[in-house]
Amino acid sequence: MQITSCEIANSKYIQIYLTEEELEKQETKELIKRYKKEKCSVATFVTGKDNYPEVLKKIVTKQVELDKNVC
Repeated sequence: MQITSCEIANSKYIQIYLTEEELEKQETKELIKRYKKEKCSVATFVTGKDNYPEVLKKIVTKQVELDKNVC
């Protein structure tokens, strides 16, 4: 599971990338519920096990690019 977050204009956004198996776990459900209680906008992206490493690599690469562009 990979979680990214950002805050824009006092609104917090959470993106969770995970497999279907991870989504079914109770701890994941509790984590999502906690974020929602904190008034965060939560988006979940579910991928299959086969392409999961590739998806995570793209997420990390994009996050690094975004971090470099922040002043």
